Amino acid sequence: MKKIYIIIIVAAVLAVAFLYPSGAKKSIFTEKVGDMTLTRYETGEAAARQISNMYGLKDIPLAKAYSAVYTSRKGTMRMWVVEAPDHNAANDAFNAMNSMLGGSTGHEGHEYSGDVGQTESHTGHGDAGMLNGTKPVKVDILEFVKPDVYMMRVNNAYNYYYFKMDYKMGRVFWIIFDSPDEGYQLSIVKQAVMDI
Repeated sequence: MKKIYIIIIVAAVLAVAFLYPSGAKKSIFTEKVGDMTLTRYETGEAAARQISNMYGLKDIPLAKAYSAVYTSRKGTMRMWVVEAPDHNAANDAFNAMNSMLGGSTGHEGHEYSGDVGQTESHTGHGDAGMLNGTKPVKVDILEFVKPDVYMMRVNNAYNYYYFKMDYKMGRVFWIIFDSPDEGYQLSIVKQAVMDI
């Protein structure tokens, strides 16, 4: 009789280990991004409330909303994701947001998961007081077909944003770091682009 209980317990432990591996997803988020660990995430109304107060993101049509906090010994990363009802609405809203922030909109074709612009930017129509006159610059994250990732430094925080899509949906990602190490930030953003 004891053997049966031991076998059942071992089987249950193995089932849990296989169903929930250490890299398991929490909502759309992975447990780890680089050396950062997911410490909190929100979906639905809680994430939508956060996004409704964010400059730029609040104007993107919202079908689903997500937010997460990752931490490591090097700092904290906060991420917000807006999923639009369809990829065309997401693409149009991303281009409008990028233009408002001062980023380029010279390349609206979007067959390749968010190809939205060149590295040159022009004066945007955004709230210059909030942005302290900063303009986004495109950063090179991946060498292959990729989303264009833009970075702005606002109030001593490093902000990255990008657009990813597939044939049925589009998501706009906004990431804020409190770590001043740009090399570290870029390695984490690259991992986030690939994994989330």
